[in-house]
Amino acid sequence: MFISHSTREDPYGGEVRGHVIQGLRERGYDVLVDAEGLLPGERWHPRLYEWLLECRAAVVLVNRAALTSMWVHREVDILMWRHHFNHSFLVLPAPVGDVTPEDMAAAGFEDLMSLQLVRRIASLGKGNVPDAAKAAEAIVGAFPPLPAPRDDDDPVQRWHEDITAQLSQVRTMSRLARMGRALGLHDRHLAGSPVTDVSCGFLAAQMLHTHDAPQLRNAVGEVARHMDSTALDQLVRLVLPVWIDAASARRVLPEEGLERQTVILNVRSPETGQYYLGRAFCMDNSRYTCIAVSAPPPGEEDPEDELRLACEQHIRSRFGMSSREPLASAPRIRDCDTYVVIHSEYCTLPQAERVVDWLHEHIPWVHILLIPHEQLPDDSPLTGRLSQAALLTPPFGADDERVAIRVACGMLNDWGIPHIGDDAWIGRINRSNARG
Repeated sequence: MFISHSTREDPYGGEVRGHVIQGLRERGYDVLVDAEGLLPGERWHPRLYEWLLECRAAVVLVNRAALTSMWVHREVDILMWRHHFNHSFLVLPAPVGDVTPEDMAAAGFEDLMSLQLVRRIASLGKGNVPDAAKAAEAIVGAFPPLPAPRDDDDPVQRWHEDITAQLSQVRTMSRLARMGRALGLHDRHLAGSPVTDVSCGFLAAQMLHTHDAPQLRNAVGEVARHMDSTALDQLVRLVLPVWIDAASARRVLPEEGLERQTVILNVRSPETGQYYLGRAFCMDNSRYTCIAVSAPPPGEEDPEDELRLACEQHIRSRFGMSSREPLASAPRIRDCDTYVVIHSEYCTLPQAERVVDWLHEHIPWVHILLIPHEQLPDDSPLTGRLSQAALLTPPFGADDERVAIRVACGMLNDWGIPHIGDDAWIGRINRSNARG
């Protein structure tokens, strides 16, 4: 059981947290909480990443400090990422003190609002001070018994386990330590760790954090010569998308209950759209299909027609459909989301909108990531089919994206790794790289 909180400078919140820990342990839960694992003066411990991946349930204590805590938001992102794929993974949001659901929504905890909140306890103790024990009792009492674990239903955990398995081939502690330092870990987080699956799991958890592409390449380079080619190939394939911010990537996941969704992604390259999907779906290709579409520069042809034709050709090719079959007969794969990444480089936004409209008329269940010909302002008004689209501006700029694509190209070419999505991946990266 993981407890997410920001109560270090909140005496009442800290008292609630203490009672919650005690209550959960009395019910037989193994509680993971950073208040017991941090070194003095240390505000963030890398071990938390490992805890967030190994826990089977979580309580989020939302006091005033948590509303603005970067770390609580990061923890919630990972917890809700796991919950999205595995609803048996329990997350219990608990407002603390005078925090209201409206406060939580305003602070960006919309995902938590979709879950059952613990009713805020306003009972008072001595001196009209809120009773922390009563509040904690309500939180502990609201937590249902944990269901039997389903290890096959959590792609976040499996992604972590897959990376761990590749790193376990490295038997030189100094190299694992150098890799940890390349990922930004301090020596105090590495000292004394034996070369075991546990230490490799610790490093694997760090690799799932968001890293810039050069840092990621340097980290892999520290262990590359200590792995056979198959394990190295697998490691690079698994970690390529982690330069994409995890919280941003999660926004391309389909919302529960929606048959389809369209996201306008303010990026430069179609490869970035594919990396977004790889990151969001934890490199689990059984859960999504990615069809990347880029139309060639128009000559005398209409760019909108060219883009529509390219969409049709790529979809038919991916599903093995002949030209005689109607596009509407494209097969829908069970428990697998189909995304079409459309790079509308030569189309205006209204032209791209009509292509999206046409595609949804023929295949209403397909999800679309639309990369516009130029970045749209965050307050850009959207019309027609795109009026329901989400507009997503990543937390990185065009230069960061360009560097990341070039570094990815270098990793793919230097270590001979196949594309994470489709056969034309390397060719597209090389063409994008050549265009600068």
